[in-house]
Amino acid sequence: MSNFFYVQHPKKGKVLYNPYGEQGRLIDAYHRYNRIVAMMPRQCGKTVTAAGYLLWSAMFNSDQTILIAAHKFTGAMEIMNRIRFGYESVPDFIRAGITEYNKQSMVFDNGSRILAQTTTETTGRGMAISILYSDEMSSVRPTIAREFWTSCSLTLSTGGKAIVTSTPNNSDDLFADIWHNANKTEDESGNTISGELGVNGFHAITAKWDEHPDRDEAWAAEQRELVGDEQFEREVLCLSGDSLIDIKFPSGEIKKMTIFELRATLSS
Repeated sequence: MSNFFYVQHPKKGKVLYNPYGEQGRLIDAYHRYNRIVAMMPRQCGKTVTAAGYLLWSAMFNSDQTILIAAHKFTGAMEIMNRIRFGYESVPDFIRAGITEYNKQSMVFDNGSRILAQTTTETTGRGMAISILYSDEMSSVRPTIAREFWTSCSLTLSTGGKAIVTSTPNNSDDLFADIWHNANKTEDESGNTISGELGVNGFHAITAKWDEHPDRDEAWAAEQRELVGDEQFEREVLCLSGDSLIDIKFPSGEIKKMTIFELRATLSS
């Protein structure tokens, strides 16, 4: 990806992909683990990173079925647009042949294919999925998300890879459940689960907003002013109502509280 994957920069135009810290960790996690859940801030480069990895997976591995499931059709198409741009930009000796090429799917001459769909109760049903990329799961209606996950889990049970990414939304939705269980790294006996996995078999990964090279305190202040405190906490800081944070009281005492508890304390 660092040598041949090109992306569209909003100011610089076509540039070679140059991953910074968080993106490098994402690629490593995608490659090393079979179940990955990533809680990511907005505009952190996760989409383009996923596009590059999924394109590489299809071109360099035969007979792969890669399914992109996004909250909205526009989200699925955005990921596919980045995949197509990357595909069209790689040199000929890297580019795999194509037998089908349209907005929602790419079929390669090695038998692999990439499909992009909106997340519904039946998305992925009946497919033998090699890689599932579920984007913004927390924004999917809870009943749909659980039906979708039940359907896909059965097809992934034969060894397919699942990558679930989102910013937090509710503290009791499916994404929150997957994230919390991925962060429970000890079994019922208190033993650490091997392989850096949680009790549900997922590896959890997150990023801080200021890992992005173009983000600083001035940027954060501007964004907070634009979207408000609550949106900033969720979309940029990745904090939901039940997120634990350290609060330092005037007495000097430091106590862990959830966002819900902090707001209740401040309102009283």
